[in-house]
Amino acid sequence: MAVIKQFEGGKKVNVIAHDMKLSHSTVSMILKDKERIREAVKGSAPMRSTTKARSLFETLKKCAGEDYNQEFLASVSWFKRFKNRFQLHNVRVTGEATSADEEGATKFGEATSADEEGATKFVKNLDEIIRDERYIPEQIFNVDETGLLWKRMPTCTYIHKETKIMPGFKAFKDRLTLLLGGNIAGFKLKPFLIYHSENLRAFKNVNKHALPVYFCSNHKAWMTQTLFEDWFLNCFIPQVREYYFEKRIPFKILLLLDNAPEHPPHLDDLSPDVKVIFLPPNTTQIPQPMDQGWNAAFKANYLRTTFAQAISAIDADPELTLREFRKEYNILQC
Repeated sequence: MAVIKQFEGGKKVNVIAHDMKLSHSTVSMILKDKERIREAVKGSAPMRSTTKARSLFETLKKCAGEDYNQEFLASVSWFKRFKNRFQLHNVRVTGEATSADEEGATKFGEATSADEEGATKFVKNLDEIIRDERYIPEQIFNVDETGLLWKRMPTCTYIHKETKIMPGFKAFKDRLTLLLGGNIAGFKLKPFLIYHSENLRAFKNVNKHALPVYFCSNHKAWMTQTLFEDWFLNCFIPQVREYYFEKRIPFKILLLLDNAPEHPPHLDDLSPDVKVIFLPPNTTQIPQPMDQGWNAAFKANYLRTTFAQAISAIDADPELTLREFRKEYNILQC
């Protein structure tokens, strides 16, 4: 939106690119898609409009009767005043491992000068490949895996200052692996989900092919070379082929991968129309698109959506507790 506003304010593309440290092609691509971006921003509701505080206020307002005409405007400053008034402070919930949810995810660290030099060289070579072979944004894909503790609960909450501890939720260690990704144009691939069990009670009479994910299993719920090759041939290529057919785009793919051991080195040999490029070692966090905050954003959205389901269920059944909801929450709902 910042790029769009600057362009409509009279700035030239090359000036915007220089000021925001973006490539000329990135700025051009954003401007080309400006209407879609505007719609996406318009459709994303701000957090304050969906808070439980507002929901509670509306309920209490109805109970107060028609004569009550006060309006409630939730804000950060209101929340600070609320905490001070009722002596609330933030505490860590006992029994939940904070770092466990990051298992399997790439850790961000300080890059050495050698790493940065290697990344710069890689990006330069990649630019040359894209330019020489005339790849367009729709043809350039990147995917990566992450581990998800799908019954995870928050590690912090607000309680009264006189209360020293709060009984926590027992840490559920049930973990799954997700392969997520998409192309530069913003097309998201259908997630590839790996769980430790195949035949589950939650899936009774459920057609797995109708799920919003490709579901598969192995006993550790980890990605392997065999599973990755299966995804590549039977999920990735058919989905992209259908996407290109609808868009009338030539079937040609540039797939960027990190050099994890579960990514088969022979993928290039499996399809003549897919060029696979592996990122150089120790530089993944610098040039890989899927390392630029996607993991934290995905997990925050997942947790927010799960809590929206919990709040809805508890509103419908006041006797239901959050612990009971989480206990009944199954892999199909996940």
